[in-house]
Amino acid sequence: MAEKVIRTNESLIPFLGERLNFIRGLDPLGLQNTSDTTFSLLLPGLNNVTGRIRYYSFYCWVLDIYSKVNGSTNPEEQKKFIRRAEFIVALASNYIDGDRSSIPGTNYAILEIDINKKTEHDLQSATFKPDGSTRGSYWTYPTGAFGQYYFGSLRNIGIITERENQSGIYVRINKRTDDIVRGEDLAEAFDQNISAERKQLFLNAIYTGRINEVELKSLLPDFNLTQVPNNSKEQDLLIKLLIQKDYPLRIEDEPYDLRKQTVKHLLQFIIANRGELTDRSFVYNCYKTKGKLNSTTDNCLMGWYYYQFNEFWHYANTSILNGTLAYLENTVGPKWMPIYQLVTEVTQGVIQFYIDHGYLTSGDEDVSSLLTNISVLNEFDCFNNCSKTKIIEKVANAFLLMFTISLNNKSQLVELKEYSENNELGKDGEPAGYFVTQFGSKKQTSIYKFLFDYIYVNVIYRHQYVAFRKIGGGIQSTQKFIIEDLNIRFLGNFEATYTGPRVGNLIAFLKDLHMVTPENSLTDHGVLLLNNLNAL
Repeated sequence: MAEKVIRTNESLIPFLGERLNFIRGLDPLGLQNTSDTTFSLLLPGLNNVTGRIRYYSFYCWVLDIYSKVNGSTNPEEQKKFIRRAEFIVALASNYIDGDRSSIPGTNYAILEIDINKKTEHDLQSATFKPDGSTRGSYWTYPTGAFGQYYFGSLRNIGIITERENQSGIYVRINKRTDDIVRGEDLAEAFDQNISAERKQLFLNAIYTGRINEVELKSLLPDFNLTQVPNNSKEQDLLIKLLIQKDYPLRIEDEPYDLRKQTVKHLLQFIIANRGELTDRSFVYNCYKTKGKLNSTTDNCLMGWYYYQFNEFWHYANTSILNGTLAYLENTVGPKWMPIYQLVTEVTQGVIQFYIDHGYLTSGDEDVSSLLTNISVLNEFDCFNNCSKTKIIEKVANAFLLMFTISLNNKSQLVELKEYSENNELGKDGEPAGYFVTQFGSKKQTSIYKFLFDYIYVNVIYRHQYVAFRKIGGGIQSTQKFIIEDLNIRFLGNFEATYTGPRVGNLIAFLKDLHMVTPENSLTDHGVLLLNNLNAL
């Protein structure tokens, strides 16, 4: 064997790196990726923080007017223009009636108007600090909410882009002779809905860097971004934008239109449910119908069914992690505990819970026996029980949730797996693949061995793997525990949550467009839109 020779004046020392910083992090088991990919497929062109549809036309107008009245190709100049425009809207929103949520910068605007009682506003100091930084201003991200929240969605939906070579200059996309809505169309439509006087007032404020209370009130209602002017060209174009093909700039033989199909199914759901309307109620309904419409599989509904199937899965697994870590903390606090002992005691506690509730008579039974005994359960009750309990009870209910989604979707597992594969949705740890390829062979395993192995491998060591993968070359770690010499020490915990499926913001868009009333019924515009979609 070759040996390392230490030369004269050479020494070998251990590598000294920076100490890891432990942060909260998200998705500790890496199981939300499938949900994220699925709702991105079904609702492209919006996200969970693009809360107001009128910002789509507003940003097109801002980029359009910037090119006409300024035109500088210096990214810093455009950044200043965009940030001031955003903050003016945030200030003005304090003087509108009704729902003012999802207007970026309102917290800072409230601080100026309601707390500090300012009637004259310095836009420069509100948007940039003296050293040119943005931390502590109305919005930390350099290009404002536009760059952080909206740019990706507006680019995907085909209305804005970045100039050549990623120059840092953004432009709205020119209109063409086809039937696709472009950024220039929306810029013109927005411009038609603001008076010449208000437009000049808005631009003067951007260039002078100052605006007062009287001027802010004078900008309304034209610059109210919580409502799209009814019966306007802007309204027509934004509706058309939502229901045109998913990726307008792509050349496709068969264009995707899953966003349009989701709009149609959502409007139908609103009619059928009379006032009950949340993002989760719509998704739950798709799950309950197994992705079918009139007994026939619908490609869009199947997507939302698959999405919720994965939501139950990652919620169950994350709850197992949460309950196990809570047991570790309650038992030994910040001290070390052998991993084997931890998993053994949690497994024994879960077995006892099942015995106490009549699901098992002893810990010697196999998985199939437990599945038979819990066949009367449903995943919605298991989810509710899981969300309300802690420590061992949470782990037990989380496994019940996992088992019930396997039982109650048994006939659809292959179809779910194929849907995932055909649409390239399934990421590492995807549930349909697990149930089809692995779970079946474990049903004759003792329930004790199954629970022990699952907690040990699929939860504890999976989290370790995911946390290490997230570190990369950095110094921030999302680890919830430390493992050394087969001992484990508690660092923190993470409560299981659902992902946001974007449907909530789609509902908000439809309300801003006067398709849906505040009481969650269809307006005449909404009925007409649904009729048109059904006729296609």
